[in-house]
Amino acid sequence: MNIAVVGIGRIGLPIAVKLASRGHQVVGCDVDATRVDLVSRGGNPIPGEAGLGELLSRVVHSGNLTATTDTIGAVASCSTVLFAVAVDVDANGRADLTNLEAAARAVGKGITPGTLCIFDTTLPVGTTRNTLAPLLESGGLKLGSEIHVAFSPERLLMGRVLEDLDKYPTIVGGLDSEAGRRAARFYIEALGTTVMTLGSAEAAELSKLAEGVYRDLNIALANELACVADIHGVDFSEVREAANSQPYCHLHVPGAGVGGHCIPVYPHFLVQGEGPSELAALGRRINDAMPGYLVDRLETVLGGLGGRSVIVLGLSFRPNVDVTAHTNAVDLLHALRERGANVYGHDPLLNDDAVRGLGFQPADSLTGFDAAVVHAYHNEYRDLDWPALAPLIVDARNALDPEGLVNAGVRYFGVGRPLR
Repeated sequence: MNIAVVGIGRIGLPIAVKLASRGHQVVGCDVDATRVDLVSRGGNPIPGEAGLGELLSRVVHSGNLTATTDTIGAVASCSTVLFAVAVDVDANGRADLTNLEAAARAVGKGITPGTLCIFDTTLPVGTTRNTLAPLLESGGLKLGSEIHVAFSPERLLMGRVLEDLDKYPTIVGGLDSEAGRRAARFYIEALGTTVMTLGSAEAAELSKLAEGVYRDLNIALANELACVADIHGVDFSEVREAANSQPYCHLHVPGAGVGGHCIPVYPHFLVQGEGPSELAALGRRINDAMPGYLVDRLETVLGGLGGRSVIVLGLSFRPNVDVTAHTNAVDLLHALRERGANVYGHDPLLNDDAVRGLGFQPADSLTGFDAAVVHAYHNEYRDLDWPALAPLIVDARNALDPEGLVNAGVRYFGVGRPLR
């Protein structure tokens, strides 16, 4: 097959590489000329993505994958176009579709009759049908007869996209039944995946939002219960283990908020759409409040934060990736500074300029602080000299071993874990 992937970022590029590795002719389209040039030479712009570098080099040098900034020209020779353009929220908490809309207009000017277009970026319900699909008619072709449109949400975790492409069923929903059938056949033939075909694009859009909101709300519930545990001096980790021994309970791990491109964003897509969304909005408020809550506890333990030196370890939104989108490390920074602390940041996956770009003062060394907040527990932190780092360790993700830290001679507390 001849396939275009529009948007070769952290999701689109691994998808394009995977398709090319299965023998298809794939062209990756992007407005970032620097990225296009690097990919065209077989260079990997996402070094933290497992298995991507070697596979990317192979498919580029075999000729199965090319890259271009000329989206209009590229899609003219493709039978299928996948959209993997990132969508975030704007200052008002609504989906910012600017880049995706521009991509849809460009594709509409280049595609030929019979082209299948699939949007796989998570969207508010109804966006594929009401906003994006009409833009594909910019070149004069008609939806339903000459252009077939479907929605298929990516269900992938950054850092292991290639692995996840083989792990979970692919969800598809068409603007009509023919588009749904074509999209399902494409994924079966192109990727060899198991496909679940839903009755409409809207059903597929809602299925992805349901996944994300479920996780956000479950984390919010865990965070509320952890706050109750703190009041009573109870270790929530053992409470969670006990509760989850019953097969109908699936409590998540509490922590200092929720970061990344996905989970803190998708509830906003539900809130801005039609239908009730009070619970989704409440979950966002609870999780957004957790960095401040954790800093309040730290202030109480230290008897004040004015003039105290505090280092935040791990500034990315989760361990072992260099992604800082919506990272709660920044929320911790603001809360600490509001209380008068001198705040430093460290992340082995980021250079000093990136650390400063988040607002942190880079740490010269990992010694001599009044307290350390572990936000993303990267593998590089596993052999730290904790007593030299700080006399108090705050576990913002409940990722550490409290017993080991206390035995090493430092004080410890986590989210829903008492001071030890």
